[in-house]
Amino acid sequence: MLSGQIEGLVALHDRLEALGHSVELVSAFRAEELHAERRWARDVGDGLSLAPKVVRIGRIVSDIAARARDCDVLHFNVPTPAFGILADLVQLLTRRPLVVGFEAHLANIPAVARRLTQAPEFYGPRLIVNNGIVARVTLKRGRRYVVSSEFQRRELLSLGYASPRIDVIPNLFDEGKLQRWDKVEARRALNLPETDPLVVFVGHYHDVKGHDVLIDAFSRVRDGMPGARLVLAWSGIGHRTKVQAAIQRAGIGDSVIELGRSDVGQLFSAADVVALPYRFSIGQAAYPGTVLEAMWTGAPVVTTDLPLLRELADEGRIALLAEPGDPVSLAGKIVELLKNGKQREALQEAQRVAMAERFSGEHLIHRYVAVYEAALAGVPVGAWSVS
Repeated sequence: MLSGQIEGLVALHDRLEALGHSVELVSAFRAEELHAERRWARDVGDGLSLAPKVVRIGRIVSDIAARARDCDVLHFNVPTPAFGILADLVQLLTRRPLVVGFEAHLANIPAVARRLTQAPEFYGPRLIVNNGIVARVTLKRGRRYVVSSEFQRRELLSLGYASPRIDVIPNLFDEGKLQRWDKVEARRALNLPETDPLVVFVGHYHDVKGHDVLIDAFSRVRDGMPGARLVLAWSGIGHRTKVQAAIQRAGIGDSVIELGRSDVGQLFSAADVVALPYRFSIGQAAYPGTVLEAMWTGAPVVTTDLPLLRELADEGRIALLAEPGDPVSLAGKIVELLKNGKQREALQEAQRVAMAERFSGEHLIHRYVAVYEAALAGVPVGAWSVS
């Protein structure tokens, strides 16, 4: 319920229905749960265990097969191309025009392997499953394939997917749950200091999120910007005790404010800088929904210089990019923004334009509809274009 993939699913459903299409949602959650107020506060997830995930996947595939008989077109989202065989299975069971969405990308095996000992329970399954060898075990039976980024498109091409069947459409996020607040009002509502510079992190405490890099960086941030505070809004998933120990080792306990799950629109509105220092861009939606939400809210963003995030950030034009895993680089980018009000304003304006031109759900939904129309028409490969 906390995932960017779920956010995209809800947004896609709502946008399609707003255009007059009849849409049935099939997911691990009931439709009424997905549309509940404050749904992000309702579910704790199943942690890092694989068993419940495998059982859930089997149940969802069976549910889709039973309910897809009456649909005109089926959009089946899977995490990465390593799950392409599931799409083949769904196509075999349903025999409906199938659009396959890949929500994320494969792991960079050498880089991820180097972090394996730091978080084996997180990285181990991704090394075993989320790799190119597994991804090639597929018949590629979908009529169209949708990814969010050029980075993912190139990955599919390297796996043998036909270019004319791949459509690149940035993933939607649920704008309906977001609200922009006045900064002072947002801080008062969250009981945060009204005048201190605030650096905000939101997410799970998983090694891939880089929160430990941010903690290590923050003593340097504080040296460069005395009075700065670090706000950690924890999702409830991950190892909080490790984070608290890292805070104590860094000697920044008096500068850290810990929150639980929060209204992200409100929290981002309260921030001077949002820091999302991902180690890798695996394990979350591509593009990461939290980055898109922060930029939509108008919070200046610092993230990491990974290929997918570099593409999202337009080479650093709409978000500053630090070196992955490098606390010195991260601290430098954060202090740069905290000290330079004009630069923050310029970044916010660039984000506003990008949200309107590249990531507006109102515009993107028509591109999704065009993909469905192409799948329905059974157009020969290469004879249908999506603009």
